[in-house]
Order: sequence, then structure tokens, then C-alpha cells
Amino acid sequence: MTGPRRVIALALVSAALAGCAYLDADAEPLPPVANAPETLTATETSVAGGDVTDASEVSPDEPAVTTTTTTTTTLPPTTTIPPPLGVDELILGPDGIGGALLGADPDTSVSYISSILGAPTDDSGWVDPLEFYLCRGTTVRRVEWGVLSVMFGDESDIATGRTHLISWTYGLIDRLGDEPLGLRTAGGVTLGDQLAGLRAEFGSIAVDEGDADLDIPPSFYIGPTLRGLSTGVADEDYVLVLIGGSGCTG
Repeated sequence: MTGPRRVIALALVSAALAGCAYLDADAEPLPPVANAPETLTATETSVAGGDVTDASEVSPDEPAVTTTTTTTTTLPPTTTIPPPLGVDELILGPDGIGGALLGADPDTSVSYISSILGAPTDDSGWVDPLEFYLCRGTTVRRVEWGVLSVMFGDESDIATGRTHLISWTYGLIDRLGDEPLGLRTAGGVTLGDQLAGLRAEFGSIAVDEGDADLDIPPSFYIGPTLRGLSTGVADEDYVLVLIGGSGCTG
């Protein structure tokens, strides 16, 4: 892997880096039951259904009354667990993330994403581009919500001379499974899905095997503003990182 592709791959790696009863012994004994049937030898007998009937009230000429109790159990209604927060709103695409489109105002973009995912987990503030790998312009800012980050700058392939959203990155190679979970492309592909899903959604993708000696993982490219990192380049390999926008690659 040589030339511009090696530079882009290095930049991609940088971007990815909760009854008990008691008897009274002193009580008077009960009198014998008169005219009771021979089968009733105790003062009480139990009848079907678990009820207890005083034997003195049972007539030898009439059968004991059987009481049946029916218990109705009402099960709670079944519930559907909603998808992870933001999945239906923050769609990952080559033109931005949800309603935060590439080229959008930084403060507006941060407020929009925060309204869905909550306050950022980290914000670099505006710093010199040299703070990040190969960023253009005179100032850049990176804001993070877990493994989702957005990059702002004053120069990109989209605009120059004003600060704006230049890229987004979803996923970190060593933090697969961290929040926010489930963000996906319009076709439903998310981290951990196979490259076959990207090929099915976008038709075809370009791949690069990377360079193990330089610790550069395999990568894939879907047009100029959508790419990422993966476990390999075959259909059955898995997506590790998704990146949209021009980012800091030149």
C-alpha cells in the first residue's frame, strides 16, 4: 500500500484511536357431635376446594356442599423494547449524521446531537490543527459522545474560511460495543456487521488490506466521503469503524 492511500489509511487509524395458628391447651374440650355420620369422627372435616365445614352443620341425610373457587390471573401486557436512543434519528451517511450535515455550523451541530445523545463526553475546544493528524486550515475542534465523534474546522473539501462540520467518526477499534450503540447507515449497517451488508447497500466498495507491519488495519472506501476500518476485506469480515466526510486527510 503506497501513495495517497497509505496516507488516508494512516489517518483512518488515528481517527479510530444496573400461617401459623396456635391451639389453647387450657380450652374446654368440644362436646361430641350428635347424629353425625360414622365417617365424621372429628369436629371438623375439609371439603373440596380447601374450605373447612363444621361437622355439626352437616346433615347425615344431605351430602356436604362442595365449594369451588376459581382464580383468574391477569398477565401484564407484553411490551416492545424500543431501539437504542438515536438509532432512528442519527443516520450515518456520506453527507453527514442525521440532521447535522457536512458544512453545518459547529454550535448548531453540537446542540442537535446533544439533544438526542445528551451532553458530550469530551470537547477539545478550538485548537491548532497540528493537535490532530493532517488537519487543514487554521483551527479545528473535536466533540465526542462515547465512540461517536464529530470534527469541525475552517477548511475542508466542502467550505473554506469559516468553521463547519467536516467529518464524523463512529467506532474505535479497541472499544467495540461501547455507547452509543446501534447507530447505522440508511440501509441498516452498523458496527460489527459484515462487509457484505455494505456491498448490498452501496453496490460495491473498494478495499485495502492494510499493513500489519505498520499496524494499519484493513479499510474500505465507498465514494469520497464514506469509508471505514474492518477486520479484513472479504464479505464475511466485520465493520469496526465508519467515517463520513473529508476529515483530516490532507
